[in-house]
Amino acid sequence: MTIQCSKCKQAKPAMSEAPLPNELGQKLLAQICETCWQEWVRQQLMLMNEYRLDPMNDEHSKFLDDEMVKFFELK
Repeated sequence: MTIQCSKCKQAKPAMSEAPLPNELGQKLLAQICETCWQEWVRQQLMLMNEYRLDPMNDEHSKFLDDEMVKFFELK
């Protein structure tokens, strides 16, 4: 399936499944292509290393979610 990605503004293949098991994951599935998702995965890893984040920590997880929303310019 092809979608019009809201990040890169191109028609590209959609992700095969929602990357997160929540409403945000469904929004990402509908609006973000696989290529841009992989860009975020690399960005997230950089943030985790730079700030020494633990995704199991609720505060750190919220920070990463907020950064993801900014990265994808989601509303």
